Amino acid sequence: MRLSFYRPYAAMFGGIFFCLLGVGASLATLPFYVLRELHGDKVEVGVVTAAIAVAAVVTRPIAGRLGDRHGYKLVMLAGTAICVLAGAGYYAARDVPVLVAVRILHGMGEGTVYTSGAAWLVRLCPTERRGRVVGLYGISMWLGITLGALFGTVAMRESGFSAVWGLCVAVGALGLLVVSFRQRPEQAETAARTRAAILPAGTVMPGIALSLAALGYAALSSFVALHMAARGVSDGIAGLNAYGVTYVGVRLVIGNLPDRLGARQVAFWSAVVEAVGLLIVAVATNLVTVIIGGLVMGAGLSLLFPALALLVINRTEPSQQGAALGGFTSFWDVGLAVGGPFAGLIANASGYPAVYWVMMACAVVSALLSWTTNPQRRPAMQEP
Repeated sequence: MRLSFYRPYAAMFGGIFFCLLGVGASLATLPFYVLRELHGDKVEVGVVTAAIAVAAVVTRPIAGRLGDRHGYKLVMLAGTAICVLAGAGYYAARDVPVLVAVRILHGMGEGTVYTSGAAWLVRLCPTERRGRVVGLYGISMWLGITLGALFGTVAMRESGFSAVWGLCVAVGALGLLVVSFRQRPEQAETAARTRAAILPAGTVMPGIALSLAALGYAALSSFVALHMAARGVSDGIAGLNAYGVTYVGVRLVIGNLPDRLGARQVAFWSAVVEAVGLLIVAVATNLVTVIIGGLVMGAGLSLLFPALALLVINRTEPSQQGAALGGFTSFWDVGLAVGGPFAGLIANASGYPAVYWVMMACAVVSALLSWTTNPQRRPAMQEP
């Protein structure tokens, strides 16, 4: 596909990338800030880290609904502006309660930017290309967090925490600038006379399937190193690194599969592939095997999100797609938030391998839910 095809979406890709750079920079450095500068404890580190995710979960569906009613560009600009304010707010965070408030503000900005940008993409993109474009939007988010963590860590080591907060302000401002250059999209004809639900009905089943699949990633990121260390294998975190390689690579190379083969089929087989990867991780006794498991898991989860998102889009009226995408994405956040503690309970009760056996079963259930979801919009929801 020609590069010129993606030019109309540069504002959305750039907006989410720059704003997530700030999220990644703060995510990597705030634990050190809490412990060293605020003299907090590990519990407070966890609260500060989780605050942004909780705020994003709550904000996404609300931002989507506002975008459906008032325009995606306006809402995305508001989200980038909130990210700038949050970056500046870190300078004033001299105790943990204030820092938590700033993190909530940052989560509101991130959730608003992501949801409005995704809905804006769907509005502009041809129907037959939606799966690929939504997948690439996710890669922009992934790269923003990853590079932001790197840049934030370097800034902290070289110039201190003030440099990190300055970086958050600067990249948020760049996101605001990029989005402001894009022409405002037309809204759906039904938007003015339709009261969109915060969580449209067509979101629930694909969302549950997404949450179940997210549990596996949460288990891999939280416990793969400990799982392999218990078997006498060092550097088990390589399994998570391998996951990232195929997660990005598969989207870049065959990200159009949901468009070509159908969203339901790709979602089903993606969850099955994730289950196979979890099985391999569960039985791994050496570094090569756990790396293979991570590679397989990344290949499965790479297309699961865009395929399920495409199911949601196809089952929702254009006037409610922002709310639907916001609510759907929140299911991923919920899966990640629940997955870590859930995996910890399993590990305490039955050991690390049991974590991956249970998550494999969850991935299988996710596949079944994906397969039984009707990929077509219900007659009552069709446009007039």
